[in-house]
Amino acid sequence: MHMDVRPAPGLSAPPRRPEVLAEAAKFARALVSDAPTRIALVVALLLATSVTEAFGILMLLPLLELAGLGGGSEVGALVGIVTAAAGVVGVELTLATVLGVFLGLALVRSALAWLRDVLMTRTHLEFVDRFRAHFYRAIAHAEWDELSCHRSSDLQSVLTVDVVRAGLGAKHLLNGVSTVVLILAQVTLALLISPWATATAMGIGACLLGLVFPLARRAASLGAQLTDANRDLLGTVTSFLAGLKVAQSYDAGASHVGRFTEQLAALRGRQVAFVGANAAARAIIWMGSAVAVVALVWLAAGTAATTLPELLVVVLIFGRLLPATSGMQQCFHGLVNALPAYTNALAAHRSLAASAEAQPRRVATPPDAAADARMPLRHAMTLNAVSFKLRAAQGRHGLTDVDLALPAGTMTVIIGPSGAGKSTLADILAAVLAPTSGSVAVDGTPLTAANRRRWRRSIAYVPQGAYLFHDTIRANLKMARPDASASSLEEALRRAGADGFVEALPRGLDTVVGDGGATLSGGEVQRLTLARALLREPALLVLDEATSHVDPDAERLIAGALVALRGAMTIVAITHGGRLAAVADAVVRIQAGRIAAAPAVAAR
Repeated sequence: MHMDVRPAPGLSAPPRRPEVLAEAAKFARALVSDAPTRIALVVALLLATSVTEAFGILMLLPLLELAGLGGGSEVGALVGIVTAAAGVVGVELTLATVLGVFLGLALVRSALAWLRDVLMTRTHLEFVDRFRAHFYRAIAHAEWDELSCHRSSDLQSVLTVDVVRAGLGAKHLLNGVSTVVLILAQVTLALLISPWATATAMGIGACLLGLVFPLARRAASLGAQLTDANRDLLGTVTSFLAGLKVAQSYDAGASHVGRFTEQLAALRGRQVAFVGANAAARAIIWMGSAVAVVALVWLAAGTAATTLPELLVVVLIFGRLLPATSGMQQCFHGLVNALPAYTNALAAHRSLAASAEAQPRRVATPPDAAADARMPLRHAMTLNAVSFKLRAAQGRHGLTDVDLALPAGTMTVIIGPSGAGKSTLADILAAVLAPTSGSVAVDGTPLTAANRRRWRRSIAYVPQGAYLFHDTIRANLKMARPDASASSLEEALRRAGADGFVEALPRGLDTVVGDGGATLSGGEVQRLTLARALLREPALLVLDEATSHVDPDAERLIAGALVALRGAMTIVAITHGGRLAAVADAVVRIQAGRIAAAPAVAAR
């Protein structure tokens, strides 16, 4: 790509504490707005699971009472509540019934947890799929002027790496919420049993979270670095594979491998650093929690402020809270580590979406309505004072006050030195770019944002650097017209002068051409891309340097094919000169973005 190529945006500086929390809050709102009903159901299941688990623990109190262990005032009050509740439903509290209820609650809790986990997984995966689809759509509908400012590898990085990491962030967020609800439910239960012990443990827990929170900022910083490292690595791989033949011809493979190895080491270093920060936070939580449990038992035994049942249940609760607190910390660090990837993907999406072409409003019209029809070219296509300003020149020119008339059915060749603005003019004619100023009209109808897509249905564009997909010749041709019949394919190949070599291939139309057409010669690739364009039966055929990389024989065949098409369609060929200029109806010279010569052509 060309023009002011820039990497996708990312976080370069470590975020401050308020920024970490603010970004996490934005991400949470985005997740909720993506599937509010599903999120509400997940939250309901979280509450149900936590409450069921809390009641399961609560059933230990009458179990201890029935086992003959004395209880304090708090325990006696809670046992009384459980006994009263059992009486309401006509159940006598015996050892068997208590054990049965305990197992029943465990079964219900397990079923709810299974349903919760399935819904949470579906939620975060669908979040990823929807974001990826939105981003893909933004690429498809973005203006070429904006697309050309992004490296293709950066867009691939967003689609394949950043969005997946954002999905992991959504998973961490949902798991974190689940853990927080569980902690709140069990802390509430612990407060009912032993307020002073719970308050002491909560104070210690707050101190521990304060100690590990700075590591969250470290996780976010490493997440930003990981986003950059993934993008750079994918950019290196994409560039290397695209230029593999050049790299081999210069025997430069070792330098490419060296750079790839260095980037792998940088990526691995950031991953290991994140695991180290995460492990340090986990160690602090575990050690601090163990100290809290020891302190509670020591104080309870020394002051006799807590009865044995209270102590047993509180220790059980905090024994369960220990891994839950560690899990909450892990989820938070995983979330903030994934946030830079989401921020990067969101910024790239907004950049592309902001430049999206105006989409015509859909109304209830028949399939063959005029809004969906092609635009004919019966008289002439005209450019009036057309200018186009490039974002960054980089040795190339835009267009300045271009006036040009292309009579229908004629062949016009546009020549000029490299960087003169020829390809920009071709992009304007094909409605890939919109003029910065001036107007373009087809048979007197101005091309606007509302009808540019309709005009593109009427043209065929063979860009510079013809490309075939890694598929069969048949599939590559039918990309232009999926419903094309076998006879239409044969006719398009014949008109492009490609029927002979295709018939000579062992599998004919079912021959796989390789990535970019690697198994074919340059001339064969050009003729197949011309056949693909002709399959559209366009009103305007635009060829940008269609013969720049072919031998004289291939150029002669292509020129002959275009001459045979003259009159059936309007043809514009961008070239440096040569055979095409010799057979054209008119030759237009462009110099530094301006028309230097435009011979008059009589309309046919």
